[in-house]
Amino acid sequence: MIQDITPYRFHNEFQKKEPAPENYFFSFREQKILLLSRQDGEYCLPTFRDLQQTLSDIADLVVYLFSIDDIPLYLVKSQNVLDLSGDRLEYAPIHMLTLVKQEWLYFAAITASHLSCWYAQNTYCSRCGDVMEHVPGQRAMICNNCGSIIYPQIAPVVMIAVVNDDKLLLTKYAGRLLPQWVLIAGFVEIGETIEDAAKREVFEETGIRIKNLKYFGSQPWGFSGSVIMGFIAELDGSDTIHLDHKELADAVWHSRFQLPRELTDISITYEMIEALRLNKKEAENEYIRNRNDMQ
Repeated sequence: MIQDITPYRFHNEFQKKEPAPENYFFSFREQKILLLSRQDGEYCLPTFRDLQQTLSDIADLVVYLFSIDDIPLYLVKSQNVLDLSGDRLEYAPIHMLTLVKQEWLYFAAITASHLSCWYAQNTYCSRCGDVMEHVPGQRAMICNNCGSIIYPQIAPVVMIAVVNDDKLLLTKYAGRLLPQWVLIAGFVEIGETIEDAAKREVFEETGIRIKNLKYFGSQPWGFSGSVIMGFIAELDGSDTIHLDHKELADAVWHSRFQLPRELTDISITYEMIEALRLNKKEAENEYIRNRNDMQ
């Protein structure tokens, strides 16, 4: 999955690290990321040395994010201050990172994007409107006028693989340019348990009831600022589908022996579908062993 960057280690504890010219940084513009085009045609993450400005010119907008092994990574919070004169720096779609040879970069970039959105949304205090500032020594923002402190927000999401003997319920989203078959998923609502959220999402979108939820695994998903918790559940009652057309374009029971192979291996969706394509019990045990080996 996207967070599986072994043998590299992700260090997300906040530290006070001053940037140096040779350090890598992230900059985002809408759904694009700033990349450096090398002379050999490959792309890589830029360093501060690749900019036309000095670090002192943009120091107030640079923030330490996290490290991969001993590689510190930074964010420039406003792309408008960067001097991109020349033809080697450009904002490219984030999916271009699949072409970059640094194995950890895709995960790091999506996590950086999550934090970039959080910083942008908390420039001003939502309580009194004053300017927010960094809390010394913490990954947090504070309003010195009213004292409000904001920490990075992570939304819980449930994902459910509903099985009926040797069949798996797969769906397609309505109104999205996403052709793949996917599992049912949705955000947990206020005052709701994880288990109740899973049952509600399945019933609301397909009219199917489920039982015997079994936890499968989790995945940070910076695309939506969330953490996904995957469950395998059994059909409880009728297998007749009543589609919520506002949420889904289609929902079909797929045989374990005819499951689609449309998804990349970066997502927990892929892992859960593969768990049914293989012997379910054996695949789940293999997944757990692999996760334990990486810890």
